[in-house]
Amino acid sequence: MVRCLAALLTVVFLSLPASAEDNAAAMEAIDNLVAKLDAAFEAQDEQAIVALTTDDHVSVTPYYGTPQTLKAVIQTLPDLKIDQTDLSEPTVVFLGPDSAMRQLTAKVEGTYGPNKISQKLFITSILRKQDGDWLESFYQATALAP
Repeated sequence: MVRCLAALLTVVFLSLPASAEDNAAAMEAIDNLVAKLDAAFEAQDEQAIVALTTDDHVSVTPYYGTPQTLKAVIQTLPDLKIDQTDLSEPTVVFLGPDSAMRQLTAKVEGTYGPNKISQKLFITSILRKQDGDWLESFYQATALAP
């Protein structure tokens, strides 16, 4: 039992970034990716959104109503007009050497189609490193009490 636990812990520690410097560089790369993705959504730049996300990307938000594939998000992009104000500093947790989870709380205001949006959200993104670049593969925004 002790050997199994030791082997498991070894695998976990070896799968994490090698040092605090590696973590800091990865966190900066992730924050830069999210900033570019936010700008791409604001500009409604379909090509940039596709380039910054994985092919199997899924978005789950209160305003979409159901989980959306990347294709569905792109198709409804003209309907989405929101401004986001971050209410907390983002945190990043590494799930492995090539995956991370980023979380923050934000306020969004705007519209999705004919529907007004004014919500405080808890946002979670799952990011994967592919071919040396961080990409968003999952985005979930959960409505919080006002």
